[in-house]
Amino acid sequence: MVSRRRLLPAGGHGKMVAVAGQGRSTHDIEVDGGEVVKRFRSWERDEARREWRALTLLAEFAPGLAAVPVREDTGADPPSIRMTRLPAEPLAGRAITARHLDAIAVALGRLHTCLPASVLAGIPPVSWLTEGMAERVRSLTSSFPPHDDPGVRAAWHAARRWIDQAAVPAGRPAPVFGQRDGSLDNFLWDGERVRIVDFEHSGRSDRAFELAALVEHVSVWYDAGIEAPLLLNRFALTAMQAARILFHRRTFAIHWLYVVHQRPEHAEVPPRQARRLLALLDSHPQS
Repeated sequence: MVSRRRLLPAGGHGKMVAVAGQGRSTHDIEVDGGEVVKRFRSWERDEARREWRALTLLAEFAPGLAAVPVREDTGADPPSIRMTRLPAEPLAGRAITARHLDAIAVALGRLHTCLPASVLAGIPPVSWLTEGMAERVRSLTSSFPPHDDPGVRAAWHAARRWIDQAAVPAGRPAPVFGQRDGSLDNFLWDGERVRIVDFEHSGRSDRAFELAALVEHVSVWYDAGIEAPLLLNRFALTAMQAARILFHRRTFAIHWLYVVHQRPEHAEVPPRQARRLLALLDSHPQS
């Protein structure tokens, strides 16, 4: 797999890149010895409490998968949480091997299934699932500005046609504890296994939604060059789940086309995202 020039800034518990000053970041990170302090720049979706809840639950039900919570000040302005520092490095920016992909699948499998059903039922849904991805991207397609590239324009028109009649495929969601952020920066490699960070959007989720969020994240398919089947084939998926994943992949691809076209410093990305979206709109669940 080829690692490309990164579209998104780096961050995480391993290299501990300070994100202060990076306008697109949702938080600032400080290192204090063996601990990390995360201060939130936005909290209208209860991000700090979501992350603290996730760290507390994972410390009990999946120890070692994430940082250990130390102290919270989620009612402050800005809210902050303190946690242990993980002895690992972000997978983002490195050449990804089959061993890394296996470890991602193991970590996600553990994250998704670690909570007892009774505990999971009492957790709020992940952000975006509450409003619904179809509704979210439907609002985006009504406000997409003109673009010089004909391929981008064609993809956006196709997206608008699709979303006007799109509906989540039939079938019950597979409830999981989800992170909702598929950035490769959030998967840390310690040489043997993958740890996971950044739970500010976490909550009760749908397995198909979570896997789609991962494989369609630009850090995964563009920055790292990881093809979706290489990850999805590591999970046992039913035909119904495959159909739901395809639906959510399309909505996330629309979301990312909206995001990347607003970044003129990466002018080469929107045409590629547009081609990816058109291919997804023309694909079938088994692909």
